[in-house]
Amino acid sequence: MNNYKDLKYSRNYGFFSEAEQQKIIESKVAIAGVGGDGFQLGEKLARIGISKFAVADPEIFEEENINRVSGAKHSTLGKKKVEVFKELILDIQPDADITIYPEGVNMENVNDFIKEADLVIDESELTRLEIGTMIAREARKLHKPVLMVLNIGFAAIASTFDPDSRHTFEKVMGVPNDMPLDEVASMKVDFSRCLPYIPSYGDINSLIAVQESAPLPSIAQGVDVASALGSTEAFLNLTNDQINKRKKPTYVPAWRYMDAYSGESGTIRHARIAHYLGLFAMIGRMKLGLNPLASYSKEERENRK
Repeated sequence: MNNYKDLKYSRNYGFFSEAEQQKIIESKVAIAGVGGDGFQLGEKLARIGISKFAVADPEIFEEENINRVSGAKHSTLGKKKVEVFKELILDIQPDADITIYPEGVNMENVNDFIKEADLVIDESELTRLEIGTMIAREARKLHKPVLMVLNIGFAAIASTFDPDSRHTFEKVMGVPNDMPLDEVASMKVDFSRCLPYIPSYGDINSLIAVQESAPLPSIAQGVDVASALGSTEAFLNLTNDQINKRKKPTYVPAWRYMDAYSGESGTIRHARIAHYLGLFAMIGRMKLGLNPLASYSKEERENRK
């Protein structure tokens, strides 16, 4: 290894094989949403060798992003998230091929966004089910896996929708298969379907506030765990055809989870059962006064909408 490109990845060897590293370098990843987990996750992927990206997000960085996103700084407030992401990645990978979609993913560009990607990462807002549904339908049509990574508290969860599996995004989220996207847009997300891990140290009132259209609380530690867990699952997806004796990616209906606060980690097999067990544990701890939060009154929930 005697040139600049080799030296960039020299510290990966010993945990990555040369064949795996080459596969990473050759791969393209499409990321829908770079406002939190997606930004950190994309940055980690660039650092391990990904240099081809399609990135979609219609939003700008605002002050509320500063608490958790490395791209959100006073110098980037008001700038398009995709443009800030591209600038960062080019600083890491000067020869990177990055296509940005500052209008976000829509019916006109979803095919172009996905078609050349080896992996799609859906970091669209869960409160916008129509976007996730649109991405999932197009990805299945093009036979592309879709990785979903979410942070919650000091923790994160991750799993991949296999395009050949009967466990589709719509089935998991409770969306009828043939429902038009404009009707999907009116649906409310059922968190028991997509949050299999509920931290017992949390505040039930914050989840109630989110169900009432408040933004989901999100902290830097959870985003960092999400990017570590998600980039690992992305690595497993992208090198899955190598003869490397590694574990397979985690596929829906199973979910991997890690919690930096409680130390819990593992794989959840029965997502809805695990969700309710976590919810009951949280409520029980709150009633016993064991949780440090329990702070959102009804008035505060109204103010967060």
